Amino acid sequence: MNTENNTNNKKIALKIEKLNKTLGKRHILHDIDIEAYEGEVFGFLGPNGAGKTTTIKIIVGLLSLDSGDISIGGYNINKNFEKALAGIGGIVENPEMYKHLTGRENLMQYARMRDGVTKERIDEVVELVGLTKRIDEKIKRYSLGMRQRLGVAQAILHRPKLLILDEPTNGLDPSGIKELRDILKKLAHEENICVMVSSHLMSEMELMCDRVGIIANGSIIGTYTIEEMINSNSNSNTEYVLEVDSTEKALSVIDDKYSPQIIDDTHFSLSIKSDENQKEGIYAVNKTLINSDIKLYTVTHKDNKSLEEVFIELTELGGKQID
Repeated sequence: MNTENNTNNKKIALKIEKLNKTLGKRHILHDIDIEAYEGEVFGFLGPNGAGKTTTIKIIVGLLSLDSGDISIGGYNINKNFEKALAGIGGIVENPEMYKHLTGRENLMQYARMRDGVTKERIDEVVELVGLTKRIDEKIKRYSLGMRQRLGVAQAILHRPKLLILDEPTNGLDPSGIKELRDILKKLAHEENICVMVSSHLMSEMELMCDRVGIIANGSIIGTYTIEEMINSNSNSNTEYVLEVDSTEKALSVIDDKYSPQIIDDTHFSLSIKSDENQKEGIYAVNKTLINSDIKLYTVTHKDNKSLEEVFIELTELGGKQID
């Protein structure tokens, strides 16, 4: 198969086509399509129960698929299962380790199950995840964040094309989250690994990911860059918030074409089409208020929607395209 992406010339690390999965009488996944590339952090986002973990378990071979195709690094899991799985590293649940052994001894145990993992490679991944000073201490003395970093080291020992992490920041404190985030971005951008991170935490994904794929009710809504999501405005309007002495009186005189919406007793929002003269629109509203003896105190430009707001809007509506 062709693993080149025509738009950004990056190799496809993961390609999912028309993936379906039924468990019992429940149709869990519906025609899932995903492409993720080497050198990027790809966020796999969705509410709890949306189908994220089921999809990941199928990718890593823990569940079978009903129909569709999955390829890792160009190898189809149905036709070349072992070669496809050899290109994956991952932590689906919490990383499992021998607590009575040191971090290094744990990595050495795992290395025995993989061909070609040298002592030098172990030292390399230990440095990549920032555990050089603590690697010879026993696991039972590690914090949760350190165990998570060691889990990442273990997952990339064999130089996978695709690293999959399911809710990797669960239970971590803010410092641990930042450390892990920096490591994953470094692995993607400097080591050219495709890092696929499953989560429902929008604030963290905004800081970590290059692109995100959104799943809701077992269906993919779309794939977007972070910028596309943050800068999206479904009606292509610019929104303003006005402070007045009475929103009830204000909305009785404002033209409906501005879609006025009450925020509270003294604040309301309005929308002006982006292809209109914004200043003239605000002037017309101001003039209407003043001529109606309504006191206008402030006019402020409403910020673009947050990633969280866009995510909620997309998933609650079951899929809405971003322009």
